[in-house]
Amino acid sequence: MSISPFIMGSRNYNWDPDSFETGAGNAGLSLGFNFPLDGSLLEQCKSAAEAQIARNQAEADKARLDFELVRLLRCGEAMKAGIRFHPNSPYAGICSDIVVVQPPQPPAPEPKPSL
Repeated sequence: MSISPFIMGSRNYNWDPDSFETGAGNAGLSLGFNFPLDGSLLEQCKSAAEAQIARNQAEADKARLDFELVRLLRCGEAMKAGIRFHPNSPYAGICSDIVVVQPPQPPAPEPKPSL
């Protein structure tokens, strides 16, 4: 559906100075309805829009995952090095959910029996 306002006017002039001039004005709205003749185009448009929305969401999810992985690695490296934000810093909570776990050490080799 489309709505279009309009204003029209006209003036008539005569070269004779004794004659009068006339004018008229008109204003209103024009209302129109459009119906697609090929419904498949609408479905293609909807499908393309849904695909683009899914692509945008996947890119946003990937960017968030990249951010979180970098944060995990950097916070872990800082914790291993003994580096922390001051507790009163507005950034103190950035690494608060990161836990550094030392991997288990492999068992020491058993001594070989002497002959």
